[in-house]
Amino acid sequence: MIYSVCTIEVPPGKVNAALAGIKSALDAGHVDGDLRACWYSEIGRLNRVLMISAYASADPLTSNHRRLLEGGDPFGVAALATGITLDAYAAFPDVEFLHAGNVGPVFEVRTYQLKRAGLSPTFKAWEKVLRARSEVSPLAIVMYAVNGVVPRFMHIWPYRTMNERMTLRDAAVQQGVWPPPGGLEHLESMQSEIYLPAAFSPLH
Repeated sequence: MIYSVCTIEVPPGKVNAALAGIKSALDAGHVDGDLRACWYSEIGRLNRVLMISAYASADPLTSNHRRLLEGGDPFGVAALATGITLDAYAAFPDVEFLHAGNVGPVFEVRTYQLKRAGLSPTFKAWEKVLRARSEVSPLAIVMYAVNGVVPRFMHIWPYRTMNERMTLRDAAVQQGVWPPPGGLEHLESMQSEIYLPAAFSPLH
């Protein structure tokens, strides 16, 4: 499985219009892939929409990206978007995207730039604590970029509230299952953003 991660940036006040355009494009069948999430930023870099779709392999993902670009109105937001980024990600070993359902509505999306040889050690660090950390709160996905700026990776956690986020993260730290032991030494930079779900997002 490979994941298309699309970030759409729009002017202030245009997020709802962008979501409406995306919904129309999806309903019309203009966007392939299995939509897993469509969220908009609430804390961090604002006026951004994040879409994540799953594909069986890289070939259909690449074909869909090409068709979207050649069509001239990718995701139904050409008249609004000030920037669109299309990336491909693969899940960490033995990790699957969380099934659709009501698990949010607060989604923390954390992205990291790794040191040049940092990906394999990061796999190993996460393997040691992933099961125990996921018992504290569910993981939506942890995945690494296979194009663009590399090596980098992203992990996403759903929470009911921001207060729950703080409580559960503190619990994970106290239990020694977060952060992954030894993982920090392979990082060059990190950022965190909070997203809320569009009404049509499968994971919400």
